[in-house]
Amino acid sequence: MVPIPRFTSWDAFNADLEGQCRKRQADILRGQSETIGQRLARDLSAMSEVPTAQFDACDQATGRVSSQALVRYKTNDYSVPVAYGHRDVWIRGYVGEVVIGCGGEVIARHPRCFEREDMVFDPVHYLPLIERKINALDQAAPWRNGTCRRHSRPCAA
Repeated sequence: MVPIPRFTSWDAFNADLEGQCRKRQADILRGQSETIGQRLARDLSAMSEVPTAQFDACDQATGRVSSQALVRYKTNDYSVPVAYGHRDVWIRGYVGEVVIGCGGEVIARHPRCFEREDMVFDPVHYLPLIERKINALDQAAPWRNGTCRRHSRPCAA
């Protein structure tokens, strides 16, 4: 690409680049007995088909829900609905979020936390407990010092 190519559009640039590549397929490189095009055809015939399922780019792990409805992933704890206490779950750690599921069902999604020994809560996960224990909201771990840990600010939910 020297000198730097100049085109009126990306389509024009791509068309010119494709033409150069197709022209080069007839060349035979030093030390080879086949043309570039023949070698390409041989390589393509040896390649596998593209998988039909999309690749899920995440770290997968398993865990167990604690008595406090928390699941440990890496060095942090993430909340799940209290109905899943003491159950085995699967965890998928993506770049920006952590997804937790039980069986074939997703039960929790949280923004990924890269701190150490932190807790990430969704206050909605604890509503069944709060409904049974009046005034428990003030002492609940998801709200420390009047701040919702999920949003890092005063929050009503």
